[in-house]
Amino acid sequence: MKFAEIQCSAKKEDFGINDIFLKLPDSILNWYLLNYRPFYIQEMQLANAGGYKIKLYQPFEQEIQQKQIEKLLSLLEQKDVQIVLTNHNISLSNHIKICYGTVLNSLLLLQAVQKAIKRQSKTLQESRFLIVDGENFITDLVLDVLYPHINYLSIYTNRQQYFTQKAEQIYKDYGLCLEFFTGEKNKLFETFHIIINCSYAMDNYDYKIQKNAFYFDAVQNKQKMQRLLSRRNDLLLSDGLLLKWQNNTYYSKQLEAIFCVTEKSFYHFLCHDYRQQAAEEITNLLQQKKITVTGFTCFEKRV
Repeated sequence: MKFAEIQCSAKKEDFGINDIFLKLPDSILNWYLLNYRPFYIQEMQLANAGGYKIKLYQPFEQEIQQKQIEKLLSLLEQKDVQIVLTNHNISLSNHIKICYGTVLNSLLLLQAVQKAIKRQSKTLQESRFLIVDGENFITDLVLDVLYPHINYLSIYTNRQQYFTQKAEQIYKDYGLCLEFFTGEKNKLFETFHIIINCSYAMDNYDYKIQKNAFYFDAVQNKQKMQRLLSRRNDLLLSDGLLLKWQNNTYYSKQLEAIFCVTEKSFYHFLCHDYRQQAAEEITNLLQQKKITVTGFTCFEKRV
């Protein structure tokens, strides 16, 4: 199994064109590149995982063409690529897994929030946590990662019945009483030090969040984060992690791709239905690898 890092570029010189041909009219060059050189590929290595760096030709203000995608998919199949890294909205076949880093971010969330809490001069036990329910497996994963270690946890959700049995078990095992609420104007938003967003919805609770809170976007809801960035410069906003492993620093999506290629259990975990036991096994694997959270990112810039 291999991975591919896919980037889009409008620079014609990125596609191996001889300098003399770069002087041709744009219309001719565009036609030629789209039909005969729709992408440029070279081998690359991430730690012990082999893969490819692919540049996909995309002229300014134009959408990626379907015939480019078809040619790209054919190439990925030939190269045994099943893992892709990309920031672009590209529709790929179902058997190709796109790594955004969201699963690894969630698995390492406890270590991340401990780092954020230090900035707030608080302890894990006194901090109040909120999970914004996205009605997805990331919500379940974040909940399972957090609840054994904290004293105050609430869930903003319309699915209280879904969590009822889980909440009863958590109370029985840990004495932690989960609080549920809904309504974007609810004043409870003002009480939380740590907010973990697992939703792609755009609920407008932006001005309810207390000053200096840590808001972590576990699902990389770009529209939500852009709006918060424009409205709340007093918050610590993050949608990704910088991770140190084997004396090298990686974005979470890079390390997620590495483990997908090199660890069958990790790949299986990402590609199948969520199970808490499997999450615990993968968490133990990550602990054995001694991965540390060194910083936070927002749109891949350190914050």
